[in-house]
Amino acid sequence: MHRTKLIMVEGIPGSGKSTTAQWISHMLDRQGIAHKWWYEEEKGHPVYIYKDYNSMQPIIDELAKGNYPYLIDRALKRWREFAMDVQLAPQTIVADSCLFGYLTWSLFPYEVPKQVIISYVKAVESIIRPLNPYMIYLYQTDLETSLRKICARRGGHTEDRFVRAATLSPYGASRGLLAFEGMVMYWRDYRHMTDEMFEGLACHKLAIDNSEGIWAEYNCIISKFLGINSHEQAAMVPAKLPIWAGTYQTEQENNPVCSIRMEDGHLIADGLPHAWPRSTLLPVSTNVFHVQSLPLQIEFIEEEDRIKMHLKGPELLGGPVRCTFTKTS
Repeated sequence: MHRTKLIMVEGIPGSGKSTTAQWISHMLDRQGIAHKWWYEEEKGHPVYIYKDYNSMQPIIDELAKGNYPYLIDRALKRWREFAMDVQLAPQTIVADSCLFGYLTWSLFPYEVPKQVIISYVKAVESIIRPLNPYMIYLYQTDLETSLRKICARRGGHTEDRFVRAATLSPYGASRGLLAFEGMVMYWRDYRHMTDEMFEGLACHKLAIDNSEGIWAEYNCIISKFLGINSHEQAAMVPAKLPIWAGTYQTEQENNPVCSIRMEDGHLIADGLPHAWPRSTLLPVSTNVFHVQSLPLQIEFIEEEDRIKMHLKGPELLGGPVRCTFTKTS
């Protein structure tokens, strides 16, 4: 791999940032390269100026009062601390949505001037320059189609949340943005800004139009960009996959139920805490899997008369992850 201490993956929500960051992490694992993948929703993220959802509220309050210079100063201080720590550490950091995402996603909806946001990103780039960062920027030519796909993929109230967040923000309200079309306009305006920021970056950078969803092709391009050995990409397909399919239940108070099924040669999970519907399980060994796009691991354990499914991972902003399920069918 090329010499770098920081690999960043950026794009709008649902563009494949976490999927890409996880794939890079897997490739580095296979080559024995020390690294840490900081998932964007992971608690304790080293560049965030908040610790959890509760501590986000004071930041929102400051933005509502127009006190964004104070928040930008705090964020830049945290970036300086992060850069110094990473320089001294023996590992490379892989981070999704931490430069164009993270603070810019908060500054933009509160109508912080575009040039202020761009200046913030340039200041961050200057701070992290000693890390020799590599940037991967994922984008889609048809933004409306892309947003419809991600809302359908994530299901539930995703579309309503996206629409409300965009149209009810100060940015959306002042421009009269309404419904799904208004949400598309919001993210189109945001994309124009991030396109400009990307063009202005002096670091190693790669832009990929992933509209077609041809991930094998995109991963090949990324592996060449990062200097990763593409021959390490072959995935293992455990022979015991069908054994793990079934319905699982926890012993927690609300007794959440999770279903695991076979689909096109892969295990697909529904009902996992913190995970989207229809999450693909990526094989690590015969009975251990990673949840696609998330820093979560599932281990299946065969006991005398039952199968247990252990879910674990770092604590996320939404709460702890550890959970044990028992197969009921």
